[in-house]
Amino acid sequence: MIEEVMRAARRPEPFQPSEAPFWDDPYIAGQLLGFHLDDRTEAASRPSSVIARDVGVLLERGLAGPGRRVLDLGCGPGLYAHRLAAAGCAVTGLDLSAGSIEFARARAADAGLTVDYRVQDFRTLDAHATYDLVLQSFGEVSTFSDTVRDDLLRRIRRALAPGGALLFDMTRPSAHRPPAPRRVELLDGGLWRPGPHLVVTDTYVYPDDITCDQYVVADDSVVVYRMWFHDYTPATLAPVLTEAGLMVQEVWGSLGGGPPATDDDWFAVLARADGA
Repeated sequence: MIEEVMRAARRPEPFQPSEAPFWDDPYIAGQLLGFHLDDRTEAASRPSSVIARDVGVLLERGLAGPGRRVLDLGCGPGLYAHRLAAAGCAVTGLDLSAGSIEFARARAADAGLTVDYRVQDFRTLDAHATYDLVLQSFGEVSTFSDTVRDDLLRRIRRALAPGGALLFDMTRPSAHRPPAPRRVELLDGGLWRPGPHLVVTDTYVYPDDITCDQYVVADDSVVVYRMWFHDYTPATLAPVLTEAGLMVQEVWGSLGGGPPATDDDWFAVLARADGA
């Protein structure tokens, strides 16, 4: 088992996928739902006060509001979608986690809100001129290879209605520097497994601001999970959007607006279809 763990912990090829589901694994997804709903941590979502601020800015800027059609990519348990629907938006939320979508649907029903929640990998988005705003929060666009990223951005471009906007946030290279040292933990339950298990965590750094957090989890078997990050600056992101037919309209410090700060790990981009 030790030899198997050490073999699994080797440096992967760029964007080599995980060996098992993560977001849609029933047990792990249940743990992540708890993180989404815990205001004390930003492990999966931002605190409710930040989300309320962000939605308020969207309303003030006219990006959201009564009748506006909003698509929330990676909506999780509907923390943004719920508030946007309560503000009168026609909201569609996509997420891989069936548990999160089930929670979001139940919460919407309890509040008397209509939200079109779907269990779907948002990388398969197939809509045409449908949405006034496409929202993606917590930097998931940063987690894809260039090929997947470019395909997703083109899909979003097609999904935007005339005059529609894309708003999303990204991590800068500083978010993953310096890389953390190897960590070995023997746990009795936690994010990965409900019972005793070993976790070996490594961070691998690659050219072009690409980083991988790799988790080798061993109990009765050995499974490798990989979280990839391709970090950007506004300058390196702009040509990527241009190639997909999108144009940067504004760069914000966060989804809640404000000027970007070069010493912050995050920034947000408001983009529209080229020529809009």
